[in-house]
Amino acid sequence: MHPYALFTTALICAATAGCSATKKPASSPPLETVKPDPPAALPPDGASKAKTIDWSAFDSASVRNPNDGALRGGVPLPLTAPGLRFNPERDPNARYGTVEMVRGLVAAGNRVDQELGGLPVTINDLSYAHGGPIPHHRSHQSGRDVDVLFYQLGPDGKPIESVGAFFDRSGAGVDFRDLADPSDDVALQLDIPRTWLFVQALIEDGGAQLQHIFVAEHLRTLLLDYGRAHDVSATTLTRFAEMSCQPGYPHDDHFHFRFFCAPDDIAEGCRDSPPMYPWQRQRLKAAGVRPLPLASKRKQAKAKIVTHEEAREAAGPLDAEVERWLELRKQWIDPPHPGRTYCP
Repeated sequence: MHPYALFTTALICAATAGCSATKKPASSPPLETVKPDPPAALPPDGASKAKTIDWSAFDSASVRNPNDGALRGGVPLPLTAPGLRFNPERDPNARYGTVEMVRGLVAAGNRVDQELGGLPVTINDLSYAHGGPIPHHRSHQSGRDVDVLFYQLGPDGKPIESVGAFFDRSGAGVDFRDLADPSDDVALQLDIPRTWLFVQALIEDGGAQLQHIFVAEHLRTLLLDYGRAHDVSATTLTRFAEMSCQPGYPHDDHFHFRFFCAPDDIAEGCRDSPPMYPWQRQRLKAAGVRPLPLASKRKQAKAKIVTHEEAREAAGPLDAEVERWLELRKQWIDPPHPGRTYCP
């Protein structure tokens, strides 16, 4: 387990965000007990086969809310695929989603791999095979939420394997590794071109139907500025600007993506959290479907969340540079109130 990842994703979590820790949850069911429901399963290692996956063989359904729901026919994200890997430090039981979301993630990773090369994007938790509460998350219950680490560059400016490091307003970060030992710190830089292209691919994938991009406001600004400077379509830029918001927990160390209910899932009781963008309303209208309001959250949907105190205790002694970064992080830890239409 990478101790820094555990610390940074849990220490200053806001109660409303449902942050995640790298530690594999002890309460998760063993892998053999959560076999997927669909008629066909992806290979455990899809590195050589992901390009030829027959997505029509899967029949998934997201049920109820993102924070109180279930998943039928959950599709497993490949452990590896061109331009993508599921984080080996995470619980492999937590890599199931709707066919629309999983296909979109695989396609986005492949697009970055084809156009820019580099190392694969690292995907953290999705949902359990049948959905439901998942430790360290307040959502991720119905197969439409996923955490994705940013693409990163090492001290030499070349792609480096991503870790859960948070990044400042300039896009600089540090992989502290041993939190008490400053000698093993590694300087990082946010890989903006690859990170942007992955998000762009998800936005432009009409079949995936991306809804939310939860990310820290200052990183949103870096990405939006890059997109504006690189001949990206006005539609994509507008949609990124509308979809991206900083929630209670700042998401300065990863993205949290949420996807809309597929039209046929709405008939199964799938319910979207707000907002409902004009282009999504048009999609549903064309499909002859009306969205359902969120259902009241049930007590049994509550998951175990790591508290500030628990995370700090688990982190143990910290070197001075870690403490400095935590102090710096206070500058953006509280969610801003930009007053945008879909980001109050």
